[in-house]
Amino acid sequence: SLGCRTGMERMTLFVHSSTISPTCQSCLLLVAESKLPVKIKVLAYDEGERFSKDFLKLNPYHCVPTLKQEDGFVIWESHTVMRYLCDYFSDSSKEPSLIIKTCYPSNIKARARVNQLLDYRHCKLYPSILKATMPFLGYEAPVSQQVAESTRKQLHEELERFSSVYLREEGKYAGGFHHPTIADFSIVPALGFTTVLKGYELPKRIQAYIKDFTKNVASYEEINKGFILKTKQLALAIEKRLSHKSQLSDD
Repeated sequence: SLGCRTGMERMTLFVHSSTISPTCQSCLLLVAESKLPVKIKVLAYDEGERFSKDFLKLNPYHCVPTLKQEDGFVIWESHTVMRYLCDYFSDSSKEPSLIIKTCYPSNIKARARVNQLLDYRHCKLYPSILKATMPFLGYEAPVSQQVAESTRKQLHEELERFSSVYLREEGKYAGGFHHPTIADFSIVPALGFTTVLKGYELPKRIQAYIKDFTKNVASYEEINKGFILKTKQLALAIEKRLSHKSQLSDD
């Protein structure tokens, strides 16, 4: 330990007003589940509030989540924010919650496993998810049926690999843990994008993983409501737009 903190600086977590942000969800889940004394500041997405002069002074990359401490310390990148919150509050004068103790373990090997999962989610899993789903949400140009089937196949292969490598039988959660870690807080919200792939079913083991996570992380269902609604709205809007274009071309 680095020693107990006698006074905890107030913190503000900046997030999107748009609910379609798994990275913001992950930090919000950690704050909610651990009951951390962190103020949530919502930036108006449609109004471009993250590009305001005040926010750009805090974070020139204008990304969220961003964490600001009252002493002027500022960090961004969701995984860094979560790790910092866990380190800070596990080392505070206030007795850390069980969630903080278990979601980012102090054991060096267990912590390395969580860090590995976070890197994997960011570098391999999430790009595979985005490649397959973004055209159906309007964030990338529409693709041909052949390309859509190819990216879906690649995603499914990666999810099968994730399931066989990281979702072991000895634990319910990623990495073989018996309790959720911050890696799960990051991975599960990202998997939500797959709901826009019509007719697609996640591998059974991943379905069970999400079910266990939803059951044991009390705040997830509430925090995820807006995400599910927004993805459905965007997917439906794109579907209608493509259908209209198809009708015009037929005419």
